[in-house]
Amino acid sequence: MNRDEPQRHAAFDADAPRSYLRRWLGLPRRDAEPRLGQLTAELLGLHARILLRMPLFQIVLVAAFGWIVLPHVAFSDFADWAVFALAAEALRAGAAKATLPRLPGLGTAGLARVQALFITLDAMAGLSIGLFALIFLARLPLLSQMLVETTLFTISAAGASVALSSRYVLAAYSSVVLLCAGVSWDRLHQGQAPVVTVLTLLYWVFLLGVARDAEQLLARSIRIRAERDDALRALEIQHAELVEAKRRLDHATQERSRILAATSHDLRQPLQALSIYSAVLSARPGPQALEAVGRNIENIVRDVGDMLDNLVDLARLSAGSYPLKSQDFRLDTLVQRSSEAFAAAAAAKDLSLSCHVTEPVLLHGNATATARVLRNLLDNAIKYTEQGRIDVDIVLLPPGALLSVTDTGPGIEAAQQKRIFEEFYRGPAQGDTQPAGAGLGLAIVHRLCEALGARLEVHSEPGLGTRFSIWWPRARAATDADSVTLEPGLTVCAQRAAQVFVIDDDRAVAASLTQLLELWGYRAGVAHDQAGAQALFAQLGRPALLITDLRLDHGVDGLDLAAQWRSRYGDFAVLAISGEDQEAADARARQAGVTLLHKPVSSFKLRLEIARALADTYPS
Repeated sequence: MNRDEPQRHAAFDADAPRSYLRRWLGLPRRDAEPRLGQLTAELLGLHARILLRMPLFQIVLVAAFGWIVLPHVAFSDFADWAVFALAAEALRAGAAKATLPRLPGLGTAGLARVQALFITLDAMAGLSIGLFALIFLARLPLLSQMLVETTLFTISAAGASVALSSRYVLAAYSSVVLLCAGVSWDRLHQGQAPVVTVLTLLYWVFLLGVARDAEQLLARSIRIRAERDDALRALEIQHAELVEAKRRLDHATQERSRILAATSHDLRQPLQALSIYSAVLSARPGPQALEAVGRNIENIVRDVGDMLDNLVDLARLSAGSYPLKSQDFRLDTLVQRSSEAFAAAAAAKDLSLSCHVTEPVLLHGNATATARVLRNLLDNAIKYTEQGRIDVDIVLLPPGALLSVTDTGPGIEAAQQKRIFEEFYRGPAQGDTQPAGAGLGLAIVHRLCEALGARLEVHSEPGLGTRFSIWWPRARAATDADSVTLEPGLTVCAQRAAQVFVIDDDRAVAASLTQLLELWGYRAGVAHDQAGAQALFAQLGRPALLITDLRLDHGVDGLDLAAQWRSRYGDFAVLAISGEDQEAADARARQAGVTLLHKPVSSFKLRLEIARALADTYPS
């Protein structure tokens, strides 16, 4: 036993009688008081409501006692007692009336004070009744004495129905009444004193036992009712949650059906166009028509690629799996790059695209997601603006920065401004044409801004254009130490005669890609499986660039093959192309240190990435 054991047992022994007394008197354990506070308040409320009716009973009792004793005692003596008895009962009823409305708001300590008040007043009321025997019993004949004693013992029993809050309330009332009745009888009939005293004590203990059982039964019924009410409330809450979950499920089902229908429609449209252009190519058109067909096919492939990227991003945002690792980056540099990337698209529609940056801005956030937001806004502005200009502005307003994209397009009706951020919603057609796209760009902008903690607002008036404003938190002025220069321009013809290997188990994809590389001036070699690729390496040696599908036939991994050939033949650039789930594929490519492109890849992006890979591997 450690040194604390004797002290602990001593404390236990000291508290044991007190705990037993609390249990016997009906007081809740101290650790259970907060849990039983509501129950105690309800029991005290029942007791208080009974006390409000007691003055009427007291009047009847005083009148009955007056009928018994007035033939034998002076009226003034009886009147003094009656006033005291009625005043004690009126005081008890007044305290109950004042306390009753306050009970629900009282804490444990307040309820304990109310119980103490009721005990005191009950004892006073019992004393007022018991004094009748002490004052008048000796002046009455034996028959009247017996009638008074019987009445007092009956009143003590009736107190069990009044003392509903606890048995010790009954003890305070009945003990005084029985003590006065017993002492008065013993004083007049001393020969019966021992028997009467024992019987009175047994009667008092019996009354307390009855009161205890009644109190426990009442408390149990109240507790059962409270548990029933809690269970009903829990069921109501669960029902409401189930109704809400069903509503969300029905909404999600409707949204899924709508998205699938819209996706099916928007994918079938470009595929139909590609089918037609394929027929045009089969007819061997002239050089001018061939150039137009090629340009249109390139645009269709780019739109389909953007649509698939948007769908994947939307799914990842909905699932909460969009990667949003934060870091410091130059917001002004990102804005300038994005504006330059869309300058050609704006110029093709005779639009003026201007970028206004007042000062360098360093932003703490996710650069990739921020760039996606700006690209979608620029793409949307160019699609819906037929003439005029598009302005991109960034202003530093510590502790954040305000980025806005303003166009001179047709504007957005007020009723439509809440819908433009819905998935697959596209604005009304302008003239006879409907802008290209699946209606996902602004939905992704809205989702990304929420994920990044940025505030997105739209201001638009029909006929006057639209301005999208984004407040980016956690921005500050960039210093020289934060300086970031734009990437140097990549020369498309860099390493024009470089050897490029293509490995893809889809022969049509491999053949078309090989033909395109040769048209761009590269020396292309093609293989469709691991054995063919090994033969290619053995025959031609190390390439300048390897373009491989991420997954080849028979479960062969393109990244693993690239790593093996690098270790055997020396370092060379690698581009991987995949149609797999973006998140899993991106993680594998990052781990291998390889640039990953997702199908379908536009010729512009492919040409740019090839030039970048060759420039990184063979810098000029």
